[in-house]
Amino acid sequence: MMGLATQTRKIVKRIVFGPTDFPQQCAIGLHDPQSEVSVWMHGLGAPRDVTQNHVMACAAPFTIGIGLDGKQSGALAESTQLWLEFRERTAEGQLLVKMELQLSAVLPVGKHELYLFRVRNCRNYCLPRLRLWARYLHSAYQQWRQVPEIRMSARDTHAMVGFFACPRPVALVSVVDGEVGNIFPMNLMGPVGNSHFSLALNSARPVTSLLARAGEVALSSIPFQQASLAYELAKNHKREGVDWKRLAFGTRSSARLNLPVPEFSLRVREMRIEAVRNMGSHTLFLARILHDERWADGLQFFTVHGMYQAWKQSTRTLTASGA
Repeated sequence: MMGLATQTRKIVKRIVFGPTDFPQQCAIGLHDPQSEVSVWMHGLGAPRDVTQNHVMACAAPFTIGIGLDGKQSGALAESTQLWLEFRERTAEGQLLVKMELQLSAVLPVGKHELYLFRVRNCRNYCLPRLRLWARYLHSAYQQWRQVPEIRMSARDTHAMVGFFACPRPVALVSVVDGEVGNIFPMNLMGPVGNSHFSLALNSARPVTSLLARAGEVALSSIPFQQASLAYELAKNHKREGVDWKRLAFGTRSSARLNLPVPEFSLRVREMRIEAVRNMGSHTLFLARILHDERWADGLQFFTVHGMYQAWKQSTRTLTASGA
């Protein structure tokens, strides 16, 4: 009897949610910069390609930062309709996600400015509407049951899912403050212009205060083959420091700051923190790039939301079958 009940629940779940259980993150290997999804900003005249200069600055409230030159403040303040479109980089340019934005703050970053936006509304086209909302309701139920580390509103949760329809690179962060050092993965980061970078870390984690004290950091791009190792190092977010001698891989010193970085790194960027801003659930670090060196070529570790990955796989299956 119990077996029949279990099978019935599985069938109902499959009908409501579809054939796939979507993980929050899927590891994929891509060349950097990724060329699968483009992100366009609308509302300031002709659409602008901001694929390489938009970042997530905070989860709650969900905030997106876009690096622009310092001449946009007036136009942004006057614009009543601003939005981002996430599109597949194909001839069809399939619309995946649309986010309506509201300007919340402007931060100076070198010769550029980082414009911070709250998401007013997010529309996700990776699933049929009914199935999408079934997923959203299930996610809300899971959040209520499990009491997550960061409590997010429904709007912010939907925006987070949409944001990760665009592949996000994962880097290993090396930071040292005196005798204390740590290495951990992160993907809430990105360039602001050619000389600066932004990083966002959970405000409650020990590594966040460590980075604020150290003021310097090295970001190492990760080969896709090392994705499982990077996931294993995620536990270091909750640790003040690590024993470098007990790491499961070799390290070498970075060229400028002499920080220990993995020998398998594809690219190493060394930075000095110039500003720290508490955004809510996350702390935003704005840094100046001191040295940027590529060590090797190859597929890099990226993550996407499982909803986009399932959509991509189903689309390719239909294309291959000629449907």
